[in-house]
Amino acid sequence: MKNKELLSGDEAIARGAIEAGISFASSYPGTPATEILEYLAKNFKGKAEWAINEKIALETAIGASYTGKRALCSMKHVGLNVAADPLMTSAYTGIKGGLTIAVADDPGSQSSQNEQDSRFYAKFAKLPCLEPSNSQEAKDMTIQAFELSEKFEIPVFLRSVTRISHASSPVTIGKIRKENSIAIEKNPKKLIAVPSHVIKLHKELNDKQKDIAKWGEKSGLNKVFKGKKKKGIIACGIGYEYAKEYGDDFSVLKISFYPVQEELIKNFVKGLKEVYVLEEGEPFIEEKAKKYSKNVKGKLSGDIRMEGELGTEAIIKFAPKFKNIEGLAKRLPMLCQGCGHRDLYTALKKAEPNFTAGDIGCYTLGVNPPFEAIDTCLCMGASISQAAGISHGGVKRVAAIIGDSTFLHAGIPALISAVYNKANITVIIMDNNSTAMTGHQPTPLTGITAKGLPGGKVVLEEICKACGISSLEVIDPKDAEKTTQLIKEKLSSEGVHVIIARRPCIFAKK
Repeated sequence: MKNKELLSGDEAIARGAIEAGISFASSYPGTPATEILEYLAKNFKGKAEWAINEKIALETAIGASYTGKRALCSMKHVGLNVAADPLMTSAYTGIKGGLTIAVADDPGSQSSQNEQDSRFYAKFAKLPCLEPSNSQEAKDMTIQAFELSEKFEIPVFLRSVTRISHASSPVTIGKIRKENSIAIEKNPKKLIAVPSHVIKLHKELNDKQKDIAKWGEKSGLNKVFKGKKKKGIIACGIGYEYAKEYGDDFSVLKISFYPVQEELIKNFVKGLKEVYVLEEGEPFIEEKAKKYSKNVKGKLSGDIRMEGELGTEAIIKFAPKFKNIEGLAKRLPMLCQGCGHRDLYTALKKAEPNFTAGDIGCYTLGVNPPFEAIDTCLCMGASISQAAGISHGGVKRVAAIIGDSTFLHAGIPALISAVYNKANITVIIMDNNSTAMTGHQPTPLTGITAKGLPGGKVVLEEICKACGISSLEVIDPKDAEKTTQLIKEKLSSEGVHVIIARRPCIFAKK
């Protein structure tokens, strides 16, 4: 009997990367993708590291690939926005060792600020994308992604979604492929993206598209299952798991590889009286299917809502045998009892800033009662930039809230810009000694690596001072009166002032 383990989709992706013979893995913590690197840190003998942000994670993985070694870079969907700069050009320059970019989308926005669909990035960058429907496929397609990457010498996407990343199912454990040998070579005309090289590199990428499509056609990743009725379902990724609930009545076109041969879609919808498209995210495939049949139903037709996940609510209209199952009553998430952020927000409200720009982290929960202490949440590092803009707009007593990990991720350039352009803001860095929101991963401020080993350590105070700020104060937010008075003082002062509110996360401390 083959060895099987119960793995989540994220763990299966990590296991697939191990079996594919990777030598390097990088990521920045972000739900629902965090557990990919966490699994690798515990189970992979090679280098697995938390980068300071997704851009650096991808750039480092590209560098590892240039040595001929295989590399995995994982992130959540909004992290891909941060990594978009190296992503788009790496499609031109290509890679050497296989490079798989595992992206976990979050339909339903359970822990994210938007529901974006990463399949559009794959199309935009002209890169292939594989989309599994369960943990076994997640492992198998990760291995295929590395093979495809090396065949065409380009990065390859593997798209997961929250329900795949966090749901567990049996996975057959296979043998681990031997790692690639070092094979680094200088090739300026390919690896240096300057104007004199770019047009040729772009043409080479365009020339690969037909062969990539043929590979997908022969791979068998996109399959047709004939049914008894004149009804069909086009099921992408996890949509296939929902489609299987219908039994043998419907014909099913299972899509796991992009770009999809449109001839396959055209032939599938032909003669069917109804065709429902089940896909998480945008109507990416539905738009193509509608070109070949008026009987296609989905998000564009209004039969499935555009927002949120699929699930039973989305398919109950055309699947009468499904009954809508009421879940538990919803409860707003809240800051943990004993968390230093609670004390900081209490003090901040007493200081009465005119406006407080918030950021991405567990401290974003300060928007909820009883605090209601922040006024914005946009993206990583935006609190400082937004606060500066509000200050330039003429508003006084403006505060910016940002966490220690988020500050390192994207807040440093914003702080430098605010100093350079003479904003009048008070920046409060909530230093809880970990990336708490995603599971207490270490940061460069802790000096501990992803594998739990000693690493280099940076000092937050020194970074802030080097940015040229007007003043710096470090305080324990548990001292409520002192914290309130300090914030009041800085809000009334001109310049860029930084307050580090330092208190370890109660769970990280344990």
